[in-house]
Amino acid sequence: MDHGKIIETIQDQGYFIIENLMPLEQVDAARAILDPIFVSQRTGRNQFEGFKTQRIYSLPKYGPALWPFFNHDDVLKIIKPLLWDDCLITAALAANVLPGEQPQAFHTDDSFYPVPRPRRAFSVGAIWAMDDFTAENGATQLIPYSHTWGDEKPEGVLQTDEAFSVKEPGMADGWATPEDAKIITAEMPKGSVLIFLGNLWHRAGGNVSDHARLGLFPQYCAAWARQQENFFLSIPKAVVAEMPERLQALLGYQIHPPFMGHAGGRHPLKTLG
Repeated sequence: MDHGKIIETIQDQGYFIIENLMPLEQVDAARAILDPIFVSQRTGRNQFEGFKTQRIYSLPKYGPALWPFFNHDDVLKIIKPLLWDDCLITAALAANVLPGEQPQAFHTDDSFYPVPRPRRAFSVGAIWAMDDFTAENGATQLIPYSHTWGDEKPEGVLQTDEAFSVKEPGMADGWATPEDAKIITAEMPKGSVLIFLGNLWHRAGGNVSDHARLGLFPQYCAAWARQQENFFLSIPKAVVAEMPERLQALLGYQIHPPFMGHAGGRHPLKTLG
């Protein structure tokens, strides 16, 4: 895998899909943990969360079957150089989009960092396909090159929900401004991963199929930025203590030079006993 070429492509168009990266046995092992939880999981509280979308947060606490989706060698070799060579997991969730769900509003994932655009992305998202992602079942929709925009927003500019496959000819030509923007749909087979910049405009598509579509969402931020999820409270220390050291660091049990993240003047790993 040419990690450098993938990084260049992400810096250019804002996203990249790596097909069939996770073995299906690992996908199924994770689903065996999550599917029983979704049976009784509530749906969203508003249109953005999705009235027909279920979510589970702080996924690493559910055990080793989930850890490879947040600690994957190839994914981190791509994401870390995009985030000043070090990063934290900022969000760790699963979203199960049920039949009948409407398209989500377009948004970016790092808009809560109050720095004017255009600017470098402060976060990078990954979406693992736990089912085949299709236009019919609500695959993620993206606006390529929109990470280069200023503070313009696509509302009122995109007049259609027409979507294009990422394999469609001409998709690499680019759209420099909102007025020229088009939507593409990130269709990909089960076990694939979509990696995209946190300042790229995107949304979950609507699910017009007769089955749910499950995705796992590890989101990463620069190591000096505040995380969305407070993993120190949501994941028990006893569980963190069993994790690989790199995953512990990604959750926040690390020092960002010179001393960001210390616990009483000591390395936070020492709090795990």
